[in-house]
Amino acid sequence: MKKLIASLALCGLATTPAFAATFIGSTSAGNSVVTDYSDAGLISFDLDLSDLAPVSLSYQITADDLLSGLDFNAVLRNLTGTGLNEVRFSLSLASFQTLGTVTRSFDPSYTVASSLGGQQALVSFGSPEYLDVAIGNPLGTVGAQNWLIDTGNLQVGDVLTVTAAVPEPESYVMALLGLAAIGAFTRRRRA
Repeated sequence: MKKLIASLALCGLATTPAFAATFIGSTSAGNSVVTDYSDAGLISFDLDLSDLAPVSLSYQITADDLLSGLDFNAVLRNLTGTGLNEVRFSLSLASFQTLGTVTRSFDPSYTVASSLGGQQALVSFGSPEYLDVAIGNPLGTVGAQNWLIDTGNLQVGDVLTVTAAVPEPESYVMALLGLAAIGAFTRRRRA
């Protein structure tokens, strides 16, 4: 009888699904749709952008995610009808260890820069992107590389939040106008 119970317990362990970063959900002020494809050691999702509102995705970290860096990839589908000039990814509790590739539908030109100690990554497009963008290697493309999230500061049970935001051109205009006003004010004070 003991052998039967031990055999059943081993079968139960063998059929237990692999642990992975558990997708808790997404929040946005807009109507964009998220489809999660995460797996052990991988955060992966499709984001159908129907507007320019930021989208935050929350993942609970498991033991398998901490074995080495956590791979990151995504497909962004631009359904807004406007061209995207930039996309910013922000992480809570972690930072990007390496920034992999970005694959655009037509124009291959882009730059990627990190800031805030790697907690943010900004992808700037050489020309506006009206279609799909692959961040990392979600489609198994030869030569494409996933981004890597440093898990050194994470523990099992932590909730990692990934925020995807599209800076709106109006915010740049407002920032430039603000800087110009400050510059004019400073020049007047000196005179």
